Amino acid sequence: MIDRYLKTAFVAALGAMALLYVIHNIMNLEQAYGAVGYVLGLENNAVFVANILPAIGGPAVRALAWVIFLFEIATGVICLWGAWRLWQARGADSAGFEAAKGTAKLGAGLAVIVWFGFFGVIGGAGYQMWQSEIGSGSLADAFKFSVWGLLVLIYLGQRED
Repeated sequence: MIDRYLKTAFVAALGAMALLYVIHNIMNLEQAYGAVGYVLGLENNAVFVANILPAIGGPAVRALAWVIFLFEIATGVICLWGAWRLWQARGADSAGFEAAKGTAKLGAGLAVIVWFGFFGVIGGAGYQMWQSEIGSGSLADAFKFSVWGLLVLIYLGQRED
């Protein structure tokens, strides 16, 4: 039974984390646009100056920032919904609890997609964001967030006896 409580708590924490970060981004919208624009604009890429992906600026930066925000919102809401479904199924038989995991797995999977896919793959590898102080800090945090999402996803995937 303890695993059911822990799985529920971890999914809820992941959802709360996603929503807290996106709320702070929206509360500091111009700064968020600036950080995204800094990375996508290839600002201060001094080590690897040639890049496969094109520099992006202007209104596209705001649109892409909102893509990130919407995925973070979806991650948070789906994780919290998944945690609620797990909580409701905590007393169910093994098959019932397994069936309730789907939404939680989707939320944790979205966390990995956002912070590994968007930040690690596109930002880190595609836009070489590790080259600047702003980008490097964001990439390091995104690594932690994607690992937390993946760990929750792995733990959720474990079947109970």
